[in-house]
Amino acid sequence: MPVNVRVVNEVVVLSNFGRLMNDPRHFDASRDVQDLIDRGYRKYVLELRGLGAMGTSGVGLLVTLARLVRKHDGEIVLAAPTPAMERLLEELRLDSFWDVFPGVEEAVASLNTSS
Repeated sequence: MPVNVRVVNEVVVLSNFGRLMNDPRHFDASRDVQDLIDRGYRKYVLELRGLGAMGTSGVGLLVTLARLVRKHDGEIVLAAPTPAMERLLEELRLDSFWDVFPGVEEAVASLNTSS
């Protein structure tokens, strides 16, 4: 799995998207998330720390993961986006598609109080 996965208080934190986009296995990320959903995980944080502006395929991957999680009645939020990533989300009008938090701890806490 090229994306990093860790579980914090029943919330799955996915990170390493910068390196993932340079890896041809980035298409496996949806399959990997589906496996996590099948194991019962419904709360996800996409950690964007250190990530520059992504291209359209990178943003498309994030949207695909969000739709997959939401299709299974899950919740997904973004954490620690860089200023470049925040601008891109605003330009693409995706800033209302996700709740965005300054860090992973805040994102996990939000998901743990949402149910």
